[in-house]
Amino acid sequence: MPRVVRAVVESIRRIHRSMRPSIARGAVRGGAPARAMDAGATSRARTMLDACERLGTFAGVAGDARADGTARDGRDVVADVVILGADRAEGTSPRETATMFASVRARARACGVDTVRVLCVGPNVRVGEAYELGREYDAGERTRDEAALRVEFRAGLYHEETVERTADVAFAFNAGVWGYDPSDWHPTIERVVVRERTPLVLTSYSLREAESDEDAMRASLSGFENVMWEWEAEKNASCSSEVRELGFDRTEYMKKDASGESSQDVLRENFAWQCVAVY
Repeated sequence: MPRVVRAVVESIRRIHRSMRPSIARGAVRGGAPARAMDAGATSRARTMLDACERLGTFAGVAGDARADGTARDGRDVVADVVILGADRAEGTSPRETATMFASVRARARACGVDTVRVLCVGPNVRVGEAYELGREYDAGERTRDEAALRVEFRAGLYHEETVERTADVAFAFNAGVWGYDPSDWHPTIERVVVRERTPLVLTSYSLREAESDEDAMRASLSGFENVMWEWEAEKNASCSSEVRELGFDRTEYMKKDASGESSQDVLRENFAWQCVAVY
């Protein structure tokens, strides 16, 4: 890899780590109260709800449960969600993670889902002292208006984890897959999209970055049949209201256009999104 390209890639990795919202040091401890949602968390919550609505995720889960007798037999109708590349932005406790899922739980219940089960997985996942990685926790009871919520955290790469269930939808927030070595993201994308046939919703800090992410995923998935985009890279109506500042020359980060000029896109969490699946 040329020295200049290597330097840019390393900068991208630092950028993506620094741009993820942090949690106050004390909030990682098990007894700390749940934090209020910041602009990024609010955006993730709305984005998940919008995606599940657009994909018909919960209606599909409930329909399958009726067809296979799960609902008729009195068993819980469960919808599985996986968040790939998760870190502290998605919470360090079940209670923190649950703050992002209130509207999702309500929509799931309205569609006939009893429980939403969430797996947060990524090499930077951290949990408070009162919790264990790899253990599932109850994070919300089922009510008339909300599905129950169960949350599990795992620290590692999804494609290296043993996961017994297949998710109904997967999310990767501000993943920046275009700037990483193919061995980092592509095996996970292949497992989720191709082997598990789970729709993957991926967000980016700008539309220009989303297009680069799409190019990277198309190259990664080019050898597989029946891969299609539910929607290609486009602006996300539920992007964060907060502008993210780089604090250095953005030409190192942003793709140049045909004229050779660097993009002046405004950077926001989940500014753009796309969804890829196999049918």
